[in-house]
Amino acid sequence: MFNFTQRYDSSWWLLSTSSPNILIFDPEKILIDLRFILKKDYVIDHLPLVEDQLVKHYNGHTLYFYAIDGNDVLASGLVAWIQKIQHGLKIPDSKINFLSVSPSLPQWRWIPHVLEAFEDIINRIQVEALPRDTSSAKFVGMLASSRFSISRLRLAYGLDCKFPNDAFITFPGNTAKGVLCNNLTEYYQTELDWVSQRTFDNDMPNTDGGIIDYRDGAINYTKIWNQFHMEVVTETDDYQNRWFTDKTAKCLCTGKPFLLLSGQHSLRNLRQMGFVTFDQWIDESYDECVLPAQRIDAIINSLHELYLNPKKSLIIRQMYKHAKQNIDAYYDYVQKQIQLRTYTQGDNRWQEILRHTGRQQTS
Repeated sequence: MFNFTQRYDSSWWLLSTSSPNILIFDPEKILIDLRFILKKDYVIDHLPLVEDQLVKHYNGHTLYFYAIDGNDVLASGLVAWIQKIQHGLKIPDSKINFLSVSPSLPQWRWIPHVLEAFEDIINRIQVEALPRDTSSAKFVGMLASSRFSISRLRLAYGLDCKFPNDAFITFPGNTAKGVLCNNLTEYYQTELDWVSQRTFDNDMPNTDGGIIDYRDGAINYTKIWNQFHMEVVTETDDYQNRWFTDKTAKCLCTGKPFLLLSGQHSLRNLRQMGFVTFDQWIDESYDECVLPAQRIDAIINSLHELYLNPKKSLIIRQMYKHAKQNIDAYYDYVQKQIQLRTYTQGDNRWQEILRHTGRQQTS
């Protein structure tokens, strides 16, 4: 059994009497938990199982696709599968719902879910405790030690080649070598040679290359904040443009100048949320790029143009002054969201919200 409760800002929470599972059945509703289906490496899994169960049990139910961990609800394989299921089982659009960070197709109902990790950083970082001396800082930083992806490899390699000895880079080198072994080696031999030779920086000294909880990452961020002047934020998903996590929030709430590796128009969406970006000094036309590899090339070119500017030091100081606006903007944004979502007395009597049951938010 499961149900939903709505907040004052029109966001919704799922309430369930059972543990998280790929499918939860109710007499009138079926919940499909996309956290089990849409992986962060863009693999889509378990659809044949779900299809089999829907054919067996569907009888006019309302379907809820649950995607609170930023899962890409516009993934083409998922969308095409849902449309085929609709056709086969004669499910009208009105019975397709997405409880997610961003919407899927416009004909399906979108139930907005909040940016959990993005907002939670307000509880994890004390701005006044930041080390402010940047006299020994490297030009650019990239924090990507928690998870390997091809885009993160491409960005890390590109930054290190373009800014040798002037880039603070954390990266899961051993994982990269494990993933790109055997038949894939020939395509990435140059990058793998670089991974083997490069001694990466460390933003999480108390971990051993395993999964990093974003809460621990936030605490350690304050210790390395002054080791690079600006950050290229590697968001969790390269294609979505509304799912902002702790990675982006850490720059906003501390006043760190940044560039953003995320989906097309993600910078534009941040500005619409009330934050400032840096188009006075950085060519932000990279925000128009459709593909991550194109965006990475454009980001590196924008940074290199600044790097060669004889007024670079002055510009960086100006960018920091500008970035301070994001500190207040972030706190104002989060406080507003919290106020809007103040629980009613009745809401507090509901059972434990499913998002806190048996899951760990990772980077």
